[in-house]
Amino acid sequence: MTDRTPGATSLPAAGPVPVIPEIPAGTTLLAGRARELAEAAVFTDADADALQRAAEHVAAATALLRGRTREKPLLLSYVDGHQVSVHNPVEGPGNPLAPPMVGLEIDESGTTSSTALLSAAYEGPPGRVHGGWVASLLDHAVGRAVAVAGHPAMTVSLTVDYRRGTPHGVPLTINARFTGEEGRKVFATAEIVADGEITAEASAILVTY
Repeated sequence: MTDRTPGATSLPAAGPVPVIPEIPAGTTLLAGRARELAEAAVFTDADADALQRAAEHVAAATALLRGRTREKPLLLSYVDGHQVSVHNPVEGPGNPLAPPMVGLEIDESGTTSSTALLSAAYEGPPGRVHGGWVASLLDHAVGRAVAVAGHPAMTVSLTVDYRRGTPHGVPLTINARFTGEEGRKVFATAEIVADGEITAEASAILVTY
């Protein structure tokens, strides 16, 4: 399925992809609670008995959820008129791994802007987001930008310049823009801004589907 709707996160054709009109509140709630669990697990200093009991509760919740499953994780929906992948590990409001990256806005020049708030569960260096997650945010942003420009594509090269540590626990703004095309190749740039300062920049080459 390839969606060239402006602002959509387009995906390569790979058979029918389920699309739901809106994301169930319970899906978002569950993912949010799982993120809280991950952060609590990072900070906890509970004793062995409490850890054992917590693990048993998690196992019970896992068994409950596995009682009814889909064949594949891919599921599309819409947020504020923009298509999103519900369980994408970067933007997906239904994926506990995702920060998530939300609030997509597109200005007159085609520049896309989103926000993300990463907890201490994403920490690499002390007080800073792990560089791999910084790259993930930038990679997802360039993919959105080229899709918005009408060139849905997959990244084949991403060059990241880490200007300074990206802090966790504060709102991050992720901007990206389509910068050109050459045959099937399309080009884009992106940046992460925290407290008014650019913490990381990226340039990318992508190939259209």
